[in-house]
Amino acid sequence: MILSIDSSKCNGCGICVDVCNMDVIRQHPADNKAYIAYLEDCMTCFECHLQCPENAIYVHFSPEYVPDTIEVPARR
Repeated sequence: MILSIDSSKCNGCGICVDVCNMDVIRQHPADNKAYIAYLEDCMTCFECHLQCPENAIYVHFSPEYVPDTIEVPARR
């Protein structure tokens, strides 16, 4: 799940907004800085984290949290 966006590192490029398929990240109209708009929709795909040229986005995989739309395979 996306943990935070460091606004001091964010340059307002909008790459994270473009790569987020779930529309979790938006840009503030005043300064174009990215912010987390819909935290609960994050699917932990890491695309925003991987594509951010400023390393301003922190995502953490938490196996305890799996969104309702994903089926977890049964353990054998």
